[in-house]
Amino acid sequence: MPGAQRFIVFACLFVLFLGGCAGKQDSGLTEKQIEKLVLASRPNSTSPEIWAKAIKESLEELDQPVDKEHVSAVVAVISQVSGFSISQKNPKMASILRKQIETAKSNEVLRFVIETRLDQKASNGRTFEDNIDAIESELDFERWYEEFTSAKLTKPILLVLNKDASDIVTTIGSMQVSVRFAEEYPRKPRNAGMKSVRETLYTHKGGVFYGTAYLLDFKHDYDDWKYVFADFNAGHYTCRNAGFQKMLARLTHKSVVLDGDLINYESGDIASSVTYGTFIDLLKKKEVVFDENRIRKDFSKEKSHEFENTWSYKTLSELHRKQFRRTIYAVLPDIPLNSPKFASSNLSTKWFAQRVKSRFNHCVRTRI
Repeated sequence: MPGAQRFIVFACLFVLFLGGCAGKQDSGLTEKQIEKLVLASRPNSTSPEIWAKAIKESLEELDQPVDKEHVSAVVAVISQVSGFSISQKNPKMASILRKQIETAKSNEVLRFVIETRLDQKASNGRTFEDNIDAIESELDFERWYEEFTSAKLTKPILLVLNKDASDIVTTIGSMQVSVRFAEEYPRKPRNAGMKSVRETLYTHKGGVFYGTAYLLDFKHDYDDWKYVFADFNAGHYTCRNAGFQKMLARLTHKSVVLDGDLINYESGDIASSVTYGTFIDLLKKKEVVFDENRIRKDFSKEKSHEFENTWSYKTLSELHRKQFRRTIYAVLPDIPLNSPKFASSNLSTKWFAQRVKSRFNHCVRTRI
């Protein structure tokens, strides 16, 4: 083979080799590398290789980068929320159940049925009453409840009174995902089998898949992961909406709660919200011509990225820019976390975001 042809062949083989290497790099972190990040976050976590596989597969299936930053974001949330457990231990679950039982017993029709059922034996030979003390997690709770309500008489009555387990425990799994979100999410995790969405959330893959979807699969313009983590806790676009409220408060010198809710959800009415009323007053004071119907329509988009393209958002941003020379895109809301699952009542969305961001930073700095 002439020298020139030999050079061309070697050059082509070299290009193919580089292409193969590039393909491997595009696949992102390996499961072994992700496993190291899991162990760095929770040294005592069990089955780190299973968690690593679930994280890598979930990111790939959701078309998210499998790079150190995105992997660390998922790892940080799982570590904070469950400590890498498909159903973390929670000593408050037994007391939550007892409160539900007492509430149901206030109904005279139910009292006799419930007390009779509590004295009956479960499949493990102990009474349902005795088994309550053994409940240590959400999964324990659901298994107890399913068996307790399996009696022909008990289940229909409890369901009529909205006492199903799904009405009591609405966020589950390793990332505490809303069951409703998972049920409505258009994609499903691969190789999940024929399980229900609720059952799937109690698996490594299912909990990570739906949790990662809620964490990452939404359009935003945040410049700091702490806002993404806060939105994971309080709802998408909460931080951006709190930024809108912050600009409004600064322009009007009025007190506006930075909770990210532009609509009064207690009444379901846009016009009754403090944010809406304060915005209308500002426009009148600034003598800005406006259409209230358009503003109501704008505010109805508060849970979407589209809100940023509305007349209301752009107008307030411009007013703030003129007076303060900048806009405020996002703010960490200090919303109290009032859930019966939490042992402490002094927790907030801001606290959650800062804790997860700290774990995220540690994970990113970990050498793999």
